[in-house]
Amino acid sequence: MARLAAPNVTLDEARDVVGQVQGRPLAARTALFDALQKANAEQRQQFQRQRERLLQRFTKAVPATQQDQLGRGGEARLEAARKAARAITARADLDKARIQTELDPLLAELRAMVLPGPEPVFAREPELAREAASLRQRAAELEAWFDLCLEAAHQLDLEPEGRRHLERVGLPAWPAAADDLDTELGRACLFGLPLGAGDRRTLEANEALRAGMDPAEYAGTLELNRIRLALGLNALRIDEKLGNAARDHSRDMHTLGFFSHDSPVQGKRTFGDRAARAGTSASSENIAAGHSRGEGAIEAWWYSPGHHKNMLGNHARTGLGRWEQTWTQLFGS
Repeated sequence: MARLAAPNVTLDEARDVVGQVQGRPLAARTALFDALQKANAEQRQQFQRQRERLLQRFTKAVPATQQDQLGRGGEARLEAARKAARAITARADLDKARIQTELDPLLAELRAMVLPGPEPVFAREPELAREAASLRQRAAELEAWFDLCLEAAHQLDLEPEGRRHLERVGLPAWPAAADDLDTELGRACLFGLPLGAGDRRTLEANEALRAGMDPAEYAGTLELNRIRLALGLNALRIDEKLGNAARDHSRDMHTLGFFSHDSPVQGKRTFGDRAARAGTSASSENIAAGHSRGEGAIEAWWYSPGHHKNMLGNHARTGLGRWEQTWTQLFGS
């Protein structure tokens, strides 16, 4: 038990202690569970501190990585590519084929110039890559610590007094996974960019809402903002009221079996009606079905000219709402 309380206790040592205490009296098993809870909490805190240090250093490395990708004369090439891309999106005869053959290569070029991903940052700063690999290993170990806590809890759950102890103390939440770290690094690539003040405020306001949002809805809007920033357009602020109106329309379409901008529900006929019911206003709407991810809905709209123009329009706000695999996206000034 004393070994479990040490700050440098290893997972193998903890497993050995668990094996030794199994089958012993309730008091020993209770002490084991409490010690594992504390050790697990310490491991989580160490992981969190290491994660925060990595993200801070990683974010600071993004601007230099972007400059590397732009290269000499990059600003002029960037503006020329953005001008050409926006000219394509503005064409009256825009269609899927033109988007695929003319616009997609330009967007890929723009992303490569101004939106560095984690790999270029790691290539520039190998120490950060090693630190990220270490964190991924620690994330896997956190899951093993969680499993040990569950194993000890099971031993307490066999007796009434043990169950009462579990009810008082509770169990730890499932730990962060390695893919959560990759998601955070992807966000750091965006937030580390030398953004204008308005775009930075918008992204920070969106980030403040993330914890209370459907992750797929947030991810879809984040992907749209990446596209807009690559094209030199302003980022869109998440309007929760627009999101509520969008989600409500997706639910109506899913449950009532229709797929249209015109709703049969009284008081919700148009997207303007739906936005007003939610306490806001809207200027345009996209709808989609059959996508499990927000990025999937964005991609589908990207290749649909009318929806495409909506996503790249002169807006300030947006709300993305899903119900099952039915999606609605609203925009407002």
